[in-house]
Amino acid sequence: MTRRQWRRGTWAAVALLVAAAAVMLAIPPPVRAERYGVYDGDTLEVADNTCLLAHFHLPCSAQRLRLYGVDAFEQAQTCRDADGKPWECGSVATRRLQELVDAPDFRCQVDKEFVDRHAREFAACIANNMDVGATLVSEGLAFAYGRRTRYIAIEAQAKAEHRGAWAGHFVRPQYFRSGARG
Repeated sequence: MTRRQWRRGTWAAVALLVAAAAVMLAIPPPVRAERYGVYDGDTLEVADNTCLLAHFHLPCSAQRLRLYGVDAFEQAQTCRDADGKPWECGSVATRRLQELVDAPDFRCQVDKEFVDRHAREFAACIANNMDVGATLVSEGLAFAYGRRTRYIAIEAQAKAEHRGAWAGHFVRPQYFRSGARG
């Protein structure tokens, strides 16, 4: 390759980069910075709409967040009511989290320092001016998780009042994931 060909190639590459930058600047940026979706009863997916791909109307990769201090029923998990009749507690927990995520004031504070073994960051979320984790635990759709969680007293009250799964029989999600069935 001659020196002249090399210069032409370099100028062509620079021109291509300038054209790509001009196109990206001409396309308006997405309106909302992030979008929350629900993976299961205690896990959210957050898509950052400000990534480079969003400028080309392509989906940005989603990051998973785990609600801090709670463990909700797994999506496919079933429980039994007081009469022994099965109900889809995992689907109910997931739908309830979706309702909370759909609240206009829904927001999360992410703890970027703490990541679980599935590479999920933990978040404390608010919806309808209430702690989302506390709401799920209070309704008997999730459990206090961890030794120093602030939801232990809320779980005890839900249990005493037979709310949600506490009205019947269930396997805790952590044991369900290990293969236990009830």
